[in-house]
Amino acid sequence: MRLSMKTEYGVRAVVELAANAGRGALQSGEIARRQVIPGPFLDQVLMTLRRAGLVHSTRGPHGGHVLARSPEDIRLDEVIACLEGDGVKRGQPDATEAGDSRVLALVTEKAEQAARDVFASQTLADCLRLRRSQPQVFHGIFHAVPAKPRGA
Repeated sequence: MRLSMKTEYGVRAVVELAANAGRGALQSGEIARRQVIPGPFLDQVLMTLRRAGLVHSTRGPHGGHVLARSPEDIRLDEVIACLEGDGVKRGQPDATEAGDSRVLALVTEKAEQAARDVFASQTLADCLRLRRSQPQVFHGIFHAVPAKPRGA
């Protein structure tokens, strides 16, 4: 299953909004900065998410974007369906395919269904837990020095 950049940016944006849940609205420029997403493209993605009812937006100097529901209540498959629409390629086996081509198409459909099932089982809250469990990467020239054991 291949996902578009629009979907990748959309998922990153809603995860950022989930991380900010309960702290007020985030302006699109702040989301773009935090997630390194081109601002104009992010605005289009947020508009799509708003039209689908996943995000609420408020205009003005104190405006911004918030999730329409709690992070526990928004599944990844909802976000993907909103942004991909009918564009998600389904590996439906073609009745005219023969031999191993049909076998490969059937296995591909199983793999894509498994991916859809995983996306349906993951909420934005789950994504936040995964995000927090990942080690922070430092891309500088210095490396963290391991802590000395106590008493050493």
